[in-house]
Amino acid sequence: MNAFDYSSSLLHLLHRASQIADDLFENQQRFNGLTSRQFIVLAAIKGTDGISQTDITTATGIDRSTLTDLVGRLQAKGLVARDRSRLDAGSYEVRLTPEGEALLEAAIPIVQQIDERLMRMASPAAKAQDVQMLAGIAAIVSGNAESGA
Repeated sequence: MNAFDYSSSLLHLLHRASQIADDLFENQQRFNGLTSRQFIVLAAIKGTDGISQTDITTATGIDRSTLTDLVGRLQAKGLVARDRSRLDAGSYEVRLTPEGEALLEAAIPIVQQIDERLMRMASPAAKAQDVQMLAGIAAIVSGNAESGA
């Protein structure tokens, strides 16, 4: 008999919320094959004049090997260009191509709609608190806040 009630586990609930958000995004983006992680990578690159993959990893929390794969897929789709860094021959600078920029701009309103839909699922009183809690978790994991561990 399982005494652990996973239905109230924060670990499980965060995972389920992530799955739901990913499903909503992928249902809306099905026509272009963009995943939510690819969107986040494109958004992290936007506005930079070549950002290192290490900086993208830091900004997004996506591990290095997964990010390398994601950037490779985005490059194969013609959405990003990856060149050796002028300052560090061992690293790459990544930038959006015009196609990547256009796709990102088209996806942003969809992401905003999904965010609004997800926020409507929360009670008005809980919205700010929920966002603050999730941002706090992300900040602690990213090393941007003191952790109690």
